[in-house]
Amino acid sequence: MNLKSSFLKKFVVCAGLTVALSSLPVVAEASTIRSIRVEGSQRIEPETVRSYLKLDVGSPFHPEATRASLNALYATGFFKDVALEQEGDTLVVRVVENPMVREVTFEGNDAFAADDLKKVVTTKARAIFERGKTERDLAALRQAYRVKGLFLAKIDLLTKTVDNNQVDLIYRISEGEKSKVQEVRVIGNKGMSEKQLMKKLLIQPTDWLSWYTENDTYDREKLLSDQNQLRNTYLDNGYARVRVDSSVAELTPDRRAFLVTHTVHEGGRYKFGPIRIVGDFTELPEADLYKVLTMGEGDWYSQHKVRDSAEKLMDLVGDFGYAFLDIKPEKMINDESGVVALTYQISKGKRVYINRVEISGNVRTQDNVIRREVTLIEGDRFSASKMRTAKNKLQGLNFFETVEVITPPAGDTELVDVKIKVAEKPTGTFTLGAGYSSQESILGMASISQNNFLGKGQRMVFSVAHSGVRNEYNIAFTEPYFMGKKLSAGIDLFRRETDQTRYSSVLEKATGGSVSLGFPISDHLTNTITYKLFETEVHYTGSDPSQASQIIREQEKLSPYLESIISNSLYWDYLDSRMAPTEGRSHRLITEVAGLGGDVRFARVVTDNHLYVPIDNDKEWVGHVRGRLGYEEGLGDNLPLFERFFLGGSSSLRGFMPAGIGPRTTQGDSYGGVHFEQLNTEIFFPMLGMSDKGLKGLVFLDAGYLGDRDLPSSISDAGGIRVSSGVGIHWNSPFGPLRFTFGTPLVKEPNDKTRVFDFSIGSMM
Repeated sequence: MNLKSSFLKKFVVCAGLTVALSSLPVVAEASTIRSIRVEGSQRIEPETVRSYLKLDVGSPFHPEATRASLNALYATGFFKDVALEQEGDTLVVRVVENPMVREVTFEGNDAFAADDLKKVVTTKARAIFERGKTERDLAALRQAYRVKGLFLAKIDLLTKTVDNNQVDLIYRISEGEKSKVQEVRVIGNKGMSEKQLMKKLLIQPTDWLSWYTENDTYDREKLLSDQNQLRNTYLDNGYARVRVDSSVAELTPDRRAFLVTHTVHEGGRYKFGPIRIVGDFTELPEADLYKVLTMGEGDWYSQHKVRDSAEKLMDLVGDFGYAFLDIKPEKMINDESGVVALTYQISKGKRVYINRVEISGNVRTQDNVIRREVTLIEGDRFSASKMRTAKNKLQGLNFFETVEVITPPAGDTELVDVKIKVAEKPTGTFTLGAGYSSQESILGMASISQNNFLGKGQRMVFSVAHSGVRNEYNIAFTEPYFMGKKLSAGIDLFRRETDQTRYSSVLEKATGGSVSLGFPISDHLTNTITYKLFETEVHYTGSDPSQASQIIREQEKLSPYLESIISNSLYWDYLDSRMAPTEGRSHRLITEVAGLGGDVRFARVVTDNHLYVPIDNDKEWVGHVRGRLGYEEGLGDNLPLFERFFLGGSSSLRGFMPAGIGPRTTQGDSYGGVHFEQLNTEIFFPMLGMSDKGLKGLVFLDAGYLGDRDLPSSISDAGGIRVSSGVGIHWNSPFGPLRFTFGTPLVKEPNDKTRVFDFSIGSMM
């Protein structure tokens, strides 16, 4: 190639590049934003849109700031679409708003109420519709159904567009069948039976009562709880080295049931070795500390007893003013000898005194109603047991959902504040009831009550009851702290009609009232004095008055009777619970005298005693013994029928009818007696694993005697002790208490009236 041709080629290339470059636009310097215009906003104010921009009037159009503004606007969740455009020196922000949710509804839900499902979803009515949030709501709903055991549930979300850029959210649910727990297995157990281990587990295999207990549904939290419960069961029965290696739930191939498997490694069974209490507490003799321990050397090891003894030591030492004491049980396990040595290390800290008692959370209840249940006041030495007692008393008032008592330092290390925080609950009730019993036939009742009247802790009740045997009307008012003292004062007005046709051909009508005053003598002993004034009428209910017994004719002729009675009741309470006792005892001694005016004169004494003894560690098997005695004496007058003692029926001598034993008239009417002796023994035991649901079985043996020393010639004395035995079922069911008793008289007299089966069914609406 010659030089001329080479030069020519270079010239052509350079010329071409020059022409190409000359055709490109000139890149101007970035211009400045002079104004911002928002388009498309309806509910969202334009100024709100501008507040999210990373660009402002006076700043340049910058790509990074533009992208940041877009991201910020999308992040608000207000917009479905956003665009930023430059029109000259104006920034135009075009938005398309997400619709607003007008209504959230559910279709096909049976396992949950709609209100419960609305609590699960976070998207509410009048909120901005966000697709991401509703996806999370769908996941939460599906999880809620899985917890219920409905793993086959299908949930879809439908959106329905309505006017003004609004949508309705419709969750369409197909619940399917519950995935039940088909089987629960424990692998590796040798020393303890599967039945012992499973009785307290939350997840149980499906049985015929699962419709009520609902313990055959799988839930991950319940499975973890059962894993911990298995370990605790072993630890409470001496297996100090137990391990629960795994707890697994597997779905069957058809996804309709679960198989739950717990794998355990028991280890050996251990006993308590030497037990020591050490530390810096010297206010009591060492022997007093050991007295509160619930176990001893040589007993089978129990974690529950270790904790229970620690709590008792906390109360004992804490009563000496030590609010911040620390008691640590230290265990030393000897695998060779199979014993667990235990040392309680007490660090009492500094003795403290009460600085202030502060109350919060009460809106309706007056402060003094709460404060009077706390026996500690400013300046008192701190007492752990009194703090616990105060909390129990406040919970026992039944005014509060929760009661929290804390004792933080008050700045000075020798002082603490007592802070009581309560959450109130409704205390007024309107109740309708219906039921049936073999004793009273159909029963209906209604009551209006207020347990915290005017926030002063007072109780007011108006009730009406009607059955085949009685009609009763009652108005009662109780002031638990009369005149600011620990005196309970009450007034009661009543009207009662009792038809005893089945037993004595008598209808009794009583109208009157009573006033009472009660006061504590000690922590466990209460005394109540009551004065009653009422009028009682006696009417023969037979079809032929000439067939009435002479006793009934005489009392009908003398009717009405005005009665003036003063009574005194001493009550000792050492029960662990008044509603469902499992341990402890109670005693009641009632003395009454009638004759301070009126037409009836007598003196009476009745004692009623209960003893509950747990048979097993779980207090599911409980023995109960009741002893009841009564004696009365007419003070110069014959006792009228309505003031005599009667025995028989489900509350005294099972297997016999009410008023079914004792003296009778020649016409067969029950005459009653002036003294009685009654002994009831029974054992309560768990049934079908439903103790926590209020279902218990029982076996019983009853004995009783009813008599009179001086009977009229027209009265036959069927004396002698009666004995009966039988079985029963007690169930505090969702539709009211159910009581079934089968009793068989073992010792009876020819004129006794027996009844093998007693039952009552109550329904609260």
